Amino acid sequence: MSESFQSSVSEHDINTLEDILFEDEFAEDALDFFGVHGLVCAFVVGPIKITDNAITALVFTDHTDISPAKIAEAETIISKLRNSISAELSAGRTLDLPIYDAEEEYYEEALTNWCAGFVEGFLDHEDEWFSRSQELVAELLLPIMSLSQLFNDEDFSEINNNEKIMDQFEEQLPELMTDLFLFFHSENK
Repeated sequence: MSESFQSSVSEHDINTLEDILFEDEFAEDALDFFGVHGLVCAFVVGPIKITDNAITALVFTDHTDISPAKIAEAETIISKLRNSISAELSAGRTLDLPIYDAEEEYYEEALTNWCAGFVEGFLDHEDEWFSRSQELVAELLLPIMSLSQLFNDEDFSEINNNEKIMDQFEEQLPELMTDLFLFFHSENK
């Protein structure tokens, strides 16, 4: 992981967040850290400015049994994560995604979960994402949407069955974060 990411979001923060996310025994569909990172990335690079509290509320939508203190602790970590991602991209650095640090046997799951989290953030405000240039944004989002494994229609199944394309999509993820960030946040909109 990059130095700035490590200094702002510690291994302890990541473990604490995952402990909170999986505290609820009924939260089988809970986002893991990778999914939360993807969700936060979507709000950093995309056109929507929402609060850390609103992002935290999205993360814990299905968690009704978690104490307010734990949710506040999670929000602090999500805020650190968001600030770290924003600082990396604002400084013109390529974002170091945590999926690349996942253990080999969990890599595919981490990749899918990260992309699914990102797609969740996109879908939550789809109209705003497409309000500027639907064709270009759709092209930029295609790799993430394909890698998320959330879409089973004919168009995606053809892409998802092409290993070469999927490998290229994986390699493009950090660059796509930069492209989306610049597209939505450059001075000359």
